Order: sequence, then structure tokens, then C-alpha cells
Amino acid sequence: MYNNIFYKNLISILLLIILFQSISTAQSIFINEIMASNSATITDPDFNNYADWIEIYNSGSAAVNLKNYYITDDLSQPQKFQIQIDLFIEPGGYIIFWADDANTGNHTNFKLSASGESLGLSDPSLQLLDTVTFGEQQTDISFGRFPNGINTWFKFSPATPGVANLESGIFNILPIPSISTQSGFYSSSINVSVSHSLQDVTIHYTNDGTIPEPNSIVYSIPIQIDSTSVLRFRAFKNGYTPSITETRTYFINEQTDLPVFSLVTDPANFFSDTSGIYVAGTNGIIDNCSTEPRNWNQDWERPVSLEFFEFDKSLAFKVNTGVKINGGCSRLYPEKSLAFFFRGEYGNDKLRYRLFDDIPVYEYNNFILRSSGQDWWRTMFRDAMVQTLVEQGMKLDYQDYRPSILFINGEYWGIHNIREKLNEHYVYYHHGVDKDNIDLIEISKGIVANSGDVAAYNEMINFLSTNNMADPANYEYIKSIVDVDEYLDYQIAQIYSANGDWPGSNMKLWRERAAGSKWRWMIYDLDFTFGGNAQGLATTNTLAQATATNGPAWPNPPWSTLMLRKLLDNPDFKNEFIQRFAAHVNTTFEPNQVLAVIDSMAGNIASEIPRHKERWPQSISFGDSWQELVDIMRNFAVDRPENTRGHFYSKFGISGSSSLVISRNNPGWGKIFTNTVEIKNNGSTNVFFNDIPVHIKALPMPGYRFVQWQGISSSTSPEIFVVLNSNSTLTAVFEPAELTVTSIVINEINYKSSAAFDTEDWVEFYNPDAAAVDISGWKFVDDNIANQFTFPGGTMLGANDYLVLCRDTVKFKLLHPNQNKILGNINFGLSGDGDHIMLKDNSGNLVDEVIYSSSGLWTSLPNGNGPTLSLVNPQLDNSLAESWNASGFAGTPGYLNDIYTKVEIENDLVPTEFVLYQNYPNPFNPATTIRYSIPNVTLSGVEGSRVQLKIYDVLGNEVSTLVDEYRPAGSYEVEFNATKYTSGVYFYRIQAGSFVETKKMILLK
Repeated sequence: MYNNIFYKNLISILLLIILFQSISTAQSIFINEIMASNSATITDPDFNNYADWIEIYNSGSAAVNLKNYYITDDLSQPQKFQIQIDLFIEPGGYIIFWADDANTGNHTNFKLSASGESLGLSDPSLQLLDTVTFGEQQTDISFGRFPNGINTWFKFSPATPGVANLESGIFNILPIPSISTQSGFYSSSINVSVSHSLQDVTIHYTNDGTIPEPNSIVYSIPIQIDSTSVLRFRAFKNGYTPSITETRTYFINEQTDLPVFSLVTDPANFFSDTSGIYVAGTNGIIDNCSTEPRNWNQDWERPVSLEFFEFDKSLAFKVNTGVKINGGCSRLYPEKSLAFFFRGEYGNDKLRYRLFDDIPVYEYNNFILRSSGQDWWRTMFRDAMVQTLVEQGMKLDYQDYRPSILFINGEYWGIHNIREKLNEHYVYYHHGVDKDNIDLIEISKGIVANSGDVAAYNEMINFLSTNNMADPANYEYIKSIVDVDEYLDYQIAQIYSANGDWPGSNMKLWRERAAGSKWRWMIYDLDFTFGGNAQGLATTNTLAQATATNGPAWPNPPWSTLMLRKLLDNPDFKNEFIQRFAAHVNTTFEPNQVLAVIDSMAGNIASEIPRHKERWPQSISFGDSWQELVDIMRNFAVDRPENTRGHFYSKFGISGSSSLVISRNNPGWGKIFTNTVEIKNNGSTNVFFNDIPVHIKALPMPGYRFVQWQGISSSTSPEIFVVLNSNSTLTAVFEPAELTVTSIVINEINYKSSAAFDTEDWVEFYNPDAAAVDISGWKFVDDNIANQFTFPGGTMLGANDYLVLCRDTVKFKLLHPNQNKILGNINFGLSGDGDHIMLKDNSGNLVDEVIYSSSGLWTSLPNGNGPTLSLVNPQLDNSLAESWNASGFAGTPGYLNDIYTKVEIENDLVPTEFVLYQNYPNPFNPATTIRYSIPNVTLSGVEGSRVQLKIYDVLGNEVSTLVDEYRPAGSYEVEFNATKYTSGVYFYRIQAGSFVETKKMILLK
């Protein structure tokens, strides 16, 4: 009995000892140091990235295995990351965890927030061992305990990952040195002086791109610069944290017609065998057409300083940013594409600069300097050229373009094309859609979701593959989830340009994750087009490639052609596809227009080609000369139309083509569209396929009306279908509208309700006149012939009153129960991406129209966020984006707009801001009209503004001055006659006071 009690007590004592040892061991484990913004301090040994990190410290006397312990950045989810491997931390030792979202080994499944958050460490039983809450963190400065394991925290620079924290921490960060000479272009040698605002400061500098350290060159006398150089400066003083590095680039006697980038970085970031992103190296992976591991295939990001100098060589911006190698198989080439990423850890979460004059995007999360991809061997602008054609004539997401040259650490690095990056940020800036609320699918290395997921895409493909698209109901469903017009244009662009690296790769499409949204297409990577390889010749039957049922794994496996093949089973889609292809060949891809674009873009970089070729001898080597390679594209432009017609004859059993000369009795009174494509050149000859209906639409300009057609048709309907079997003519007759047309305006538009207040779409009309207007028989329409609502008999719009037209009156009344001035239901919805809506009287006269958007100059707030698109004042020109703004929540249907602003001069409207409008027509030959507005301003006692309106060629040379004088407030038009100029791209630039704006136009002869 005694022995049993003794042994039981002994066992209990031993268990308590083990328990206390366990508790003691657990309590010796601490979060000791963290870095939430690591741009250049240390790379992780597994992935060679500058990742956030967490240091764990063992203050005990025994080793501890951290397997099954937990780390979290959300104290409400203590099990967020569990350590799955044996990871022993020795007494007095340290282990680094990399907070990089990799979720493997000692890499957590979360990243740290530089704006501040909380961390927790728990043992396997979920006992919370340690926590730390930190505020906003500075880049490359850590936050840690001193002494180790003690609950007093300091900032540290330099940081001490894996070793004891410094004694003093950070008390003061030195200001940056003052440098006498700014980065820029100089015609001869210069001297650079450096000083500092504090005493006893030592300034160290480097000239090789590395960050200055205490062992770097000490500045003592002015530095003489005789050739293009980069200098980096940093201030040091005992008891202080060294200053941030200041970078300068000095170009000495450099001549170029192009904008210039200077990239400065530690050479190891690019060229180290172990961590360099630009070399084959020793730490690579197999990918992107390489059969051996290559560093350049790693998803590594490195810190750089980036400066940009515009055409006139003025410094446009200087930023610290991150860079990665960009592209696919082109990574194998000596010159590589670079993608730049702006993050808070580098100092700027965005680049706030307008990179492209022709699109209203003023900030970027990322962009690309592209080496021209697969076209590096040929022209250096093929992809950009085809995308420029698409920009001018199609409704597609594309990448804008500017050529530039790059210097790396002061060394000339050749031509790099400035391009947008097609990702969730592009969707936000161009369409106003929440970047976290989209599905963005990329078809390249399989089918992957770059944002969102593939569920909706798979559902669409499954519906297509299991249903008969000849059934109108099935086709209507596809039209409800796919922007078919955009899809048609996408297919036509790829097929016409003979893309040999498609459709099994290089395809992106996206949709907003919201009811009623549709799939839309992005076009990119067109290097294998326009004769860019053996699969992309003028004779290549890309139509057969795009519809093959048994294609190889590259470029056209059967799954990649399924969608087009299935949709071609529908006769409406097939007919539209055939004749829209013809319409684009007549306009977008008309040989003279294409040649003008090719010649203009070639001329833009011609002067730079010799130096680029000298820097990269292998580049531009697939021909005897660069001009010969450019001529391949020119010959393609001439030969392609007839070849593609032959492909269509064969595929669809078409007997041939006929020409249709299309004219307007007065080009300024209206427009003509064939299968949605505008015919801009009056009296042009257009070739269409025989025996298939051609959809033709006449659209009068405001103040005019369509009368009738003359020629092959004498219809008085503005929209007709004609079937050709012989050469014919067709003229649209317009005339000034009768003066009795009322001043009723489209005043408020709810094109996309919020989920919390879904009234469905509606439009408000306002009658500012002193008398009621009978609008019986009037029509509300958009640019689709099937979409129209006819106002019923007896419909009156009262004097100074409102009328709301609803898509769903029941849903509208549920949320606006007191509003009775409503009609409905209209049989079509309004697009959240932009639409063209019109009000026509019962004679077909255009009363009012609005072509709105949710991007560019238009506010994006009405696009599903609650507000409506509201006219600031009914007297303003509602064709202008600046006349509209977002309402308060849910808008004011049937009442005065809540954003109403009184116009100071009621009957003689004066612009409220400077505006430069897009020229019309564009492209043009030989003349075009440029319109601009000047607000009421007074400078130096003089009312109005000194206005300069000038024309420049693609090289930045001034070719004409249209205006150079004081102008009072008002709106103006000026004609530019280009009879004496050659075809190509031109820019027109206005300067009025501090207002400067530039736009692009194309002269096509």
C-alpha cells in the first residue's frame, strides 16, 4: 500500500516537473524582431525575394522544436499558419520566418502590413505565448526588442535578422544630402557638389549603382563628370541612422529623339549568379521555353531607382520602385522586358504620372518596359502597331504604347517600349471596376485566373459545349453573359493579323463579378502577326487555324477553338462575323491606313535603330536590314485583304464579293456605320461578301435628321440591311432638323444600381420649356437596332417637369414609392461600361443623345456604387463628360438633380474650365477640326488667356501653329489643313496659362 502511494506521488511529481519544463520552455520563445517593408535588407534563401520577415528568439536553456506551433497576423484566427516541419531553435538562437504568402516550411501564408497590425505566436495547444502590435513601419527599418526577449521595443537600422538586436536602436534618421546638380542632359562635362545641413556628417557615394556604405568613396571635392554616369549619395554620422540614398543620372552629350529611362540598382540585383534576375545564374527554374534552370524565370523582384525624361529631356519623375523580368519565351533573348511595381515599401504605392497623352489615366500601380518580345529579332514595334490599329477601330482592351530608350547604371540598354500591364489595376483605371471584384482569365500556360477564379468561365464553356448555338434561346443566353460585339472584334483582329501564337495562348478575358456583367476581351502579344513568323504570313489561313477541330497543342488545340466554332453554328452570329470582318478590312485594316500607321511608327524610332543594333547585334537580325523587316509588314498590309477574302469564300461557301460606294450628301451632317464599324471616308469603296446581309446604319449629328437612302436602297429607315450581288452605290441623305425640335434633355442616368438599392436601370428626361410637350410616338433607343422603347399615345412631358423611363417599374416603385412620373418597361438595359442612348421624336429626328462611359473623363461612381450619373445643369452640353457628375446615393428621379449648379450666364454659356477636345474626323484627309474651350479668367488685368495651339510630328518637331493670341472666354473651333504634310501620326498641343494638353490624330492619304 505504502509503495503504491509512493509511486503514485513520484509519478505525479515527475509529470509536474515535465509540465513546468514545458511551460518554461514555451515561455522562453518570443517574437523578437520584425520587418514589414523589406526592399533591400535581406533576401530569403529559398526564393531569393526581399520578403517581410519575423524573427523568433529562444531565451531558454534548451532547444525547442517549433513543429505544430502557430503564427498569425490575426489574433482572432490563432491557427492561421501552422509550422508543419521540424524546426529546432537552439538556446539563445534565432529562426527567421518569411511572411511572403508562400505557405511552405518557414514561409507563412500571409504578408505583413507596413501600415501596422498585430502578430501572435501560439504553442501546439493554442496557448498564446507572445504577441506584438506595431504601427506604421518604414522601409528597411526593423522593429524589435532590446534586450532580446525583453518587452521594450525599438526601431533598428541596420536591422539584425538572425543575430542580437543593436543596443541603441534608432533615434534620428539623417536628412538626405543636398546635391548641386540635378539629373539631366548636359552637352559637356559638369562638376557635382554635395553638402549637408548638419555638422560632422560624412557623405559617401558610389558610381556603380550600389547603395553607399561606410566603406564607399568619401565625398570631399566636387566630382567631375565627363561621360554619362550615375551617382548615389548617402549621409552618415555617429549616433544617427544613415540617410535615405539619393540617386542622380547625368547624361553627357547623349543624342536621342525618344524619351529616356534611367534605371539604377545594385548590379548584383541584375547580374549576380545567385540572385540576379537578368542572368541564367545558378538559382533558376525551368520555364518559359528554357530547358535548363534560369534565374530570369524566377518571380523575383528587385529594388531600383527609376528616372524618366520626356521628349524634351525634362525630368518627368524620379521614384524608387521594384522590378521583375517580364514576358514568356522572350526571356531567353539578351535584352529582356521589365515590369515595374509601385509599392509602399519603396516609398510610393503608385506612380502618379500620365504616361500616355491619349488616355486619361493619371496613375499606375505597374507598367512595362517591353523589349518588343518575339519581335526583338525584327522591327521593335510590330505588336504596338497592330494594337494601334485596334485602338482606332475596335472596342477592345489594348495596351497603349510609347517608344523609349533605357539606361541601366549609366549604360545604354536600347529601345524599350512603354506599355500598360493588362491586369486588375488596368480594369480599375480603364473601367472603374473594383479590382477585387473581377474574374480575369489568362489562357497561356493552361487556363488560370489572375484575379478571381475560373468558375464562371468554366460554366460558360460548359454551356457552349453542351448546347446547340443554332437555337436562338441558347444564343441569347450567351449574349447575356458575353460582350459579343467585343468578342467579334477580338476574333477579327487576331484572324486578320494572322497571329501564329494563338488561340491556345496569349488570350485574356475578364468580367465583373456582378449580376448582368459580361465577359470582355484583352488583346496583347501580337509579335507573331503581320509576317512576324512562318505561321503569320499574308497567305496564312488563320480562319482555319481559329476554327480547327484537331489542331496541335500549340498554337490551336481543339479546346481553344471551341467557342468560335460553336458560335458560328448560329446563323445570326455567322452573318455578323462575316460582314463585320469585311467592314473592318474596309476601314480598320484598309491598306492605306495601315501603311500610314506603319510608316509613322517606323519613323518614330528610325533614328535610334543604328545605336540599338550596335548595343544588341543579335536584335533585328532576321533580315538584311531593319527597313527590309519593316517592309514585310507593309507588304502584308497590301496583300492580306484579298487573301482573307479567299479564306472566307472557302470556309463559308461564299460565291464572291461586290463593292459598295458609300457616301453622305454632307459629311458634317451625319455618320454611317456598316456592321457597327464607322465609314469615315466619304465616297469610299467598300467590299462586302455576296448574298449575306450587310447591316447599314445612318446616324444624324445633333441638329440634323436622316431623310432617306439613295442608290441600292431608297428606304427612309436609318437602319437597313442590303444584300449585294454586284457593284453598287449607297448615299445617306441628311438635312437640318426642323427648328421646332424641343429642348428636352437626358438629365439623369441610372445605368447600374448598387446591390443595396437595386431599382434596375432608368433614365430621366427633363423639359426646360415653358410649355408641355406631347412625346407620343417618340422613341428611346441605343445603338442596337433591336433596342427601342416607343412612348405610348397621350404621353405628355409637362413644362419644367421630369419623366423617368424604367427598365422595371415594379422594382423602381418599391424603392421610390412616391414617384409617379414613370413609364416602362424598356426592353433593354444600359451598359455599365458605357453606352450610346438617344431620344428621337416621332419623325425620327434626334432630340438628344448621350454617349457616356464609366472610365476616362467620366466619373466611375455611378457604376454600381449607389450614385447616378447626373447632369450638373440642363443648359450644359450633355455630350461632354465634364457636364456630368455623380449624384448622392440613389439619385433624384423626378426631381431637380442634387448636384445642380447654377450657370452664371443663363443664355450665353461660358465654359467653366479649359478643355481640348478630340479632333474630328480622325483619321482625316486632308483637313480636320480641333475644338477647345477657354473659361472666364483674368491674368495681369487682361480677361481671357493667351492661347497657343500647335501641331507636332511624331518626333516632336513643330510643323504648324494654328493659334497664338489672346482669346476671351468661350468655345472655339479651328481647322487644320494637312494638304502639304505626309501621312502619319501627329500631335496637337494647347497651352493656355498653366493649362497644357496634348492629343493624337492620324493623317491618312
